[in-house]
Amino acid sequence: MTIRVVLLCILFAACKESGKPSLTLKSSEEVLITPKVLMSTNPAHIRFVESDSGQYLFFINHISRNPQFIDFESGELVKEIIHHNDGPNSMRNRTGVGLLEGDSIWVTFSPSSIGCVNFSSEVIFKRVIDNSPIPLTYLASDFHQSLYRHQNKIFGMQPSFMSHHAMDKKDIRNHPLVYSYDVELDLVKWYDVYYPDDYWDQGKKISNFSWARRENKLYISPWYHHEIQVFDMDSESVVDRVIVKSENINRFNYVNNPPGSNEEALLARIGSDQYGILLYDKYRDCFYRFYNPGYSDENAYSIEVLWKFRRSRPVTGLMVLDKDLNVLGEYVFEKFQIHAGSNMFVGKKGLYLSLNNENSPDFNEETLRYLVVQFNKPE
Repeated sequence: MTIRVVLLCILFAACKESGKPSLTLKSSEEVLITPKVLMSTNPAHIRFVESDSGQYLFFINHISRNPQFIDFESGELVKEIIHHNDGPNSMRNRTGVGLLEGDSIWVTFSPSSIGCVNFSSEVIFKRVIDNSPIPLTYLASDFHQSLYRHQNKIFGMQPSFMSHHAMDKKDIRNHPLVYSYDVELDLVKWYDVYYPDDYWDQGKKISNFSWARRENKLYISPWYHHEIQVFDMDSESVVDRVIVKSENINRFNYVNNPPGSNEEALLARIGSDQYGILLYDKYRDCFYRFYNPGYSDENAYSIEVLWKFRRSRPVTGLMVLDKDLNVLGEYVFEKFQIHAGSNMFVGKKGLYLSLNNENSPDFNEETLRYLVVQFNKPE
């Protein structure tokens, strides 16, 4: 691993509505890791593991499709968990990895199910997620749409509308967003958690959200709405709703009718604003809410380039929120500076952000590159 320390003094623009003083970026360092396995430099499923024995990256290798651990210092493969496609321990139709717990991994499957597999590649159990008010066509998980264990329950999310174009506004209430599975009682439960009542007031926004955990609460952060809902896992109810608006997010994508082509759909997605991943920083007791302002210019791009713009959005911003979801400040990174669609995590040193934006001239398929940052809190 190569580390380059860069001392910075960049002022973060404080949110005008909050009246908070500006934040400063305390310092940053750039970390370069050369993996000794063939892998994506922006894994979709990733966890940063800090333990007494060292630091590791846990991810799903997009080539072997197996979970792997690599050493964060050397890039050496430490462990691979083989996921079989046949036999009694088949992991066929896996749709995501949502929770790393001890020596086990919780995963989601299609048809809509969750299960648990140990590090010996043995499927401990698999359970259909049923009792939904509407038939589920897909259930998934990944690092920003995690599964969370609280006591004897595994909590999961279902962010997607099952039939966007056939729905009316009133049908949003038929799409609960949160479920749990009780591992002791073998019971699935859905909760009265929905997108906000005004979600489709201006038109049909598509559906997606990220969430993060702090103590016994889950913070539900829609990609196409300013409000964050706080779900208490003890009372199993929404206990707070907070408008957390970025100054740079003002124009969402509305899909009232099916797009006429892939190009039309991509241009609409890239050219509109959206929120992104929500992360909780347990070391500094704050949240990071990412967002992507819309991007357009006078150039004409091929479909291949437009897909890269969608995977690695050209412009990324960041909101820093305190534990009560008050906005402490915002910052917009340089164009093509970071990849914020995946491959970010929190560690003792700070927030790790991938520098491998696919559109950057510095994009490197051979190395993992991270910018590690911390923020000065206002006095």
